[in-house]
Amino acid sequence: MKQFTKFTTVLSVLLLMAISVSAQTTASLTGTATSEGTGLPGVTVTISSPSLQGTRSTVTGDGGGYGFQALPPGEYTVRFELEGMQPTTRRVRVGLAQTARADADLRFSAMTEAITVTAAAPAVIETSEITTNISSALLNELPVQRNILAAVSLSPSVAPGLAGRADNPNLGFSISGAASSDSVFLVNGVVVGENLRGQPHNLFIEDAVQETTIMTGGVSAEFGRFTGGVVSTLTKSGGNEFSGSLRDSFTNPSWTAKAPNQTAENSDVLSEVYEATLGGYAVRDRLWFFGAGRMTEATQPFFTTLTNIPYDRLREETRLEGKFTGQITSKHNLVVSYLDIKDDLQNDSQFNIMDTASLINRSLPNSLLAVLYNGIVTNNLLLEGSYSKKEFAFVGSGSQFSDPINGTLLVDISNLNRRYWTSTFCGTCGDEERNNDLWSLKSRYYLSSGRMGNHTIVAGVENFAEERLSNNHQSGSDFRIIHTVIQNGTELRPRFDGSTVIQWNPIFSFSEGTDLQTQSAFINDKWDFNDRLAFNIGLRYDKNDAQDADGNVVSDDSAISPRIGIQYDLTGNGRH
Repeated sequence: MKQFTKFTTVLSVLLLMAISVSAQTTASLTGTATSEGTGLPGVTVTISSPSLQGTRSTVTGDGGGYGFQALPPGEYTVRFELEGMQPTTRRVRVGLAQTARADADLRFSAMTEAITVTAAAPAVIETSEITTNISSALLNELPVQRNILAAVSLSPSVAPGLAGRADNPNLGFSISGAASSDSVFLVNGVVVGENLRGQPHNLFIEDAVQETTIMTGGVSAEFGRFTGGVVSTLTKSGGNEFSGSLRDSFTNPSWTAKAPNQTAENSDVLSEVYEATLGGYAVRDRLWFFGAGRMTEATQPFFTTLTNIPYDRLREETRLEGKFTGQITSKHNLVVSYLDIKDDLQNDSQFNIMDTASLINRSLPNSLLAVLYNGIVTNNLLLEGSYSKKEFAFVGSGSQFSDPINGTLLVDISNLNRRYWTSTFCGTCGDEERNNDLWSLKSRYYLSSGRMGNHTIVAGVENFAEERLSNNHQSGSDFRIIHTVIQNGTELRPRFDGSTVIQWNPIFSFSEGTDLQTQSAFINDKWDFNDRLAFNIGLRYDKNDAQDADGNVVSDDSAISPRIGIQYDLTGNGRH
């Protein structure tokens, strides 16, 4: 009864004190120290890792259990020590957004004390969550691209294609049967999904990625705003050793065979992608740094629709990333990361164009900022806080003319995707912005008891805000003419008759931007009842508050989402 009262008291305190968002960039490690099968309290458990600044220690509770929260993913050495017992060491890999386990059965010391060290072994996943962890080392060995979507494609419960577009898997993935826009993508805890369709932006440098975890079922209440899955990617950090890399990848369109019915030769232009990384320390175990860069100069051959006029699209893209990991004190840590993308395109198009006058030069700047803090209050209580921001814009993305002659779009009445004369949208009417930001503070508590088992409890609240600023001009002049097109080779002529439609789509009131906010609160308990039975029990509350570009309320609702998962070991060799 005393343990139950203690357990309910902890739950109440966590509910009252938690204020946060779930920017999951860390992992957890748990286990039990026993002696001849009986839980052993008072054992000192110390962990060390190349990914961890210094060491961390805790003491096993009444049931012999221990837990470490908010750990940087990596390879860990776990040492168990108790006076009169032989020290024991375990090695385990802790994956991003996962819970690993390392147990030890301690023996009484002989006259000559010995140290038992076990060989490295795959970690037992201590949760009912269905997850897949893909390391960058694995992607490098497989015949796939080295990006987030390639990692997602290797996970179970994932199907390619965006709502009826299975022919083009690059458009997205359906996770656990949901629409591809209904999954959450995170890089260093920052939501990188595009605001309109939810697809992840390429806010990463391939050689700087450490690992990606795909959660497809039984997901903790820490995570919200999805019906499919959660994809969390973590980039590398510095360390107590200096390391770096340099890569040059190159392609040439002339190395590709001609397409069927293609008459023109592919361009003989070399395109290169340079990548470099460098990590190390300014102060050992106190201040680490990591930097990465990626520069692309790429040329892709294209042809206009029907007229088959060849043209080359040129892309110059620079990605720069910086990350600092600092230990403020022995119990307080801060990680700050920033990634910026400058993306310039020449001779670009967004639809099926029939002439080169419809080509545009535009820029797609993109950036993310993440600030993450964690502090150890006691051996069993830890606080985490985070702030993140993503900014993305379309600059010059549309017609560069606004007069009725040069700025009016001509559209083929037989196929509305065929366009010519000028580009769709307006490139001189202001940039379109799609941004989000998210802040956090959450608490984690580990409780080991004899009768109630071991509990890893997390509770918090979060605030997610998303904004889209767009006036959505349909052409430079706001006019478009839908008509019959007469084609003679590469020459196009309009025919205006009774079927011709002249559209005028003026913008009478300029947008102030949409405002979508979601406030959430959650609590989740990963409960190891005994060696065979475990539960994942959670509850999440979400409230939406959204206004459109005119300030009208378009969403004011809320929902409660229970989460529950159960594991039972049928064999005694690991839970199923």
